Amino acid sequence: MSTSHMPCSCPRKASALSALGSRPRSTRSPRSNREKRKEALKLVTAMAAKQVLYDIPVSNNGARCRIAIYAKGLEDKIDIVSPSELGGIKSEEYMKLNPYGKMPLFTTGDDNIYESEVILQYILDKYADVGMNLSLATPEERAHSALCTKIFDTYMQPIQGCMYRKAESAEERAAQLKVIDENLHILEAMCSDGGPYFCGSQPSGADCGLFPSFVFFQFMLEEQFGWADAFYDKPLLKKWYNYLKKSDGSEFTKCTERVYGEIFDALKDWESNGRWEVQGIKAHLQEDFKWVYP
Repeated sequence: MSTSHMPCSCPRKASALSALGSRPRSTRSPRSNREKRKEALKLVTAMAAKQVLYDIPVSNNGARCRIAIYAKGLEDKIDIVSPSELGGIKSEEYMKLNPYGKMPLFTTGDDNIYESEVILQYILDKYADVGMNLSLATPEERAHSALCTKIFDTYMQPIQGCMYRKAESAEERAAQLKVIDENLHILEAMCSDGGPYFCGSQPSGADCGLFPSFVFFQFMLEEQFGWADAFYDKPLLKKWYNYLKKSDGSEFTKCTERVYGEIFDALKDWESNGRWEVQGIKAHLQEDFKWVYP
């Protein structure tokens, strides 16, 4: 025996449905932290289809990678993105990709690569047959190029902050500045006397790896520490640096001049914002240590 089903007219059920329909809307902020994290993760997913260099203009370490990207014409294959797009280098999203929370960071879509020289060598290897050749002809030449960059990365990069960051004391800062000067002399002895590039007639990884930091050296040592000439008795370094600083029309120097502008403009912003006062450097310079070379 079948029965027909009539719409429910029960007052209690109707009342309950009415109450559900009138439930107040959430007052949660339209930009909650959870939503921000979701947006950041969406960005990572979107970027996964394209290689990404996370970096900013003032980064001298990241700039070595930017020179290679520009020189090889890879801007259609590699995006250059500020870490702020993921919430900054100490954000949860960024540190999932680089647990050290530093720049630069390179994402391939399948892997995450950090440490600037490793990123540079990956780019030069993966895109060896694309655009400009930045690999020297012989094993001996390539070893020399790698050694020049290694000297900077091992003995200078870890203490370059003495020129622009807080230090435990004026004495520590002055001691590290002395090491910077000593290693500039070592690099002078390794720089090609024929040029115009660091290792001779062809650009290489050494030019990519060293030039951006020399923008730091000239600007900071001369403008902030009062040196008359950052390359006071280093004519080969001076000639090489000035050649890359302003393009002669060659494709590689167009790229180094571009990077020079990126870094220099960012350093001028630091200066305008009083960085060398805020970091205690100007106060340290009043103490009785050797600040100016020679």
